[in-house]
Amino acid sequence: MDPNAAPWRSLDSEAPVEDGPPARASIPLPAIAAAAGAVVLAFVALLLAFGSGTGELVVAGGEPVPAASGGIAVAASGGSELVVEIVGAVRRPGVYRLAHGSRIGDLVDAAGGYNAQVDVDRASRDLNLAAALADGDQVRVPSRGDAIAAEPPGATGDVPPAGGPADLIDINIATSAELEELPGVGPATAAKIIAAREEQPFASVEELRSRGVLGEKTFEKVSPLVVVH
Repeated sequence: MDPNAAPWRSLDSEAPVEDGPPARASIPLPAIAAAAGAVVLAFVALLLAFGSGTGELVVAGGEPVPAASGGIAVAASGGSELVVEIVGAVRRPGVYRLAHGSRIGDLVDAAGGYNAQVDVDRASRDLNLAAALADGDQVRVPSRGDAIAAEPPGATGDVPPAGGPADLIDINIATSAELEELPGVGPATAAKIIAAREEQPFASVEELRSRGVLGEKTFEKVSPLVVVH
């Protein structure tokens, strides 16, 4: 028998099969680098969102939510805001943003309340703390230093100057006592008026000034109260 023709020779030439776990598939290095880069970018984006110091947090699909700054109170409200101003006797006068539906009392509280100069009586009379605010309103808190509105004539007991024709003094016939009732006219000035009219009767009130009987300031006070007939 030809040994080259033996069928078992071909079997003996094959390499033996070793026992053990199967070999692991290797991961390409470019894929690992790409994954690591994505993680780093996501971390950097997170830091920028929360550590930028802008005071804004942007949510996907939403609008920036600004932080309160510059002394302007920002209402934490999901609805519309009111921009209103408060002046006068409060601790922090200025412009404030309040939630829609806020009251005057809410604005006073936002401004720190009344200060030491508040006129309590007028504030309680003039301000309705329960009244609703409207956008653009200005609220004035009265102070004790505010100017008091002018009172009507006669309210303080002062008698207004006479203005009717019957109340005017005729300088050509008035007595010394009547002339002395005029503002700025004393006995000496009354005597000058009488001496001037005896020399020549006054043809007009303006002659009191043009003839040198009265000075400019006294004439301004007297002229509305006298007449010449």
